[in-house]
Amino acid sequence: MKKISWASCTVACAVLLVLSFTAASLYAAVPDLKKESIVKKNVYLLSEKKTEHEATVALMEAGEYSVEPLSKVALNTQEKVSYRITAIDILGDIKSQSAVDALLETAKDSNVKIRRAAIRSLGKIGDKRAVDGIKGALTDFDKEVRYLATRSLVQIKDASLGDIFIKLLEDSDIRIKILAINGLGDIKETRAVQALSNMTSDHNNDVRISLAVALGKIGTKDTLPALNKLLEDTNIHVRRESLKALGEVGDASSIPYLIKISERDNKELRYAATIALGDIGRPEVVPNLKKLLKDESIDVRVAAIMSLTKIGDSEFIKDLQPLITDESTKVRKQAEIAIFQLQGGK
Repeated sequence: MKKISWASCTVACAVLLVLSFTAASLYAAVPDLKKESIVKKNVYLLSEKKTEHEATVALMEAGEYSVEPLSKVALNTQEKVSYRITAIDILGDIKSQSAVDALLETAKDSNVKIRRAAIRSLGKIGDKRAVDGIKGALTDFDKEVRYLATRSLVQIKDASLGDIFIKLLEDSDIRIKILAINGLGDIKETRAVQALSNMTSDHNNDVRISLAVALGKIGTKDTLPALNKLLEDTNIHVRRESLKALGEVGDASSIPYLIKISERDNKELRYAATIALGDIGRPEVVPNLKKLLKDESIDVRVAAIMSLTKIGDSEFIKDLQPLITDESTKVRKQAEIAIFQLQGGK
């Protein structure tokens, strides 16, 4: 067998390094007219399966220069559907607001696959100018278009969408219902609290989990009755998210219940309750958190350290010092971080 010299390996590695320069570094040095020429070539190459991947990478790197030619492909009803969809997907990935008008037009296309792709890309871009056009797709005959339209509206996070999301809570598609719940939480729609509270007995676990998360994000005191009900849910994940939500609401009336859970329930719920106590951060939670520093569960001890750190009193350093020698590496590391932060480190 022929031996390969070290010098040959070095040369080969050097060649590989040169070849591995990103398109970004090469493209940046190209004059504008040349860039436009390269983009046009790659838009053409995008139509062929064997060159689609390389063309996609190049067009993504070209960014704004790619928007106009890709938009023309997306709007051209004479082109192959697969070619148009690829162009639409790239426009969404580029996330240029310049593509919004073309995508809104393609969202009205007679081909359902084109409409799906356009709505999906509008959500990726997240421009509020697209809201009205996407809202129109909520009545599309195709269930997937309606789902994608809801998801895109959630991605845009426009505060004006509260009424739309409240209405969608009644949708027969469970996916749309969950997205609407998420959307209401993201925009912190206080007007939705009653409608969300009415859903705490929904048969679907994911709906109830989403409810707890959304109510926590809204974070007003009137979410507490619904959260308290969800705390009694048969599903442990619903209860866990409800505990987190109580921490986000931050009302002192929840402290006795959180303390009870932190001491008596399974370790997953004890962890969530301990974190929630730290989020509430009232002086009356401190004795319990100090007690939890000795909990049998590693994760609960870590949660207690994190919560005391969040409250932020340097007096806690003496309580954390013993944990520097804890049997758990995870606990020791968290204690060291906490002491450093409480001493004024960042």
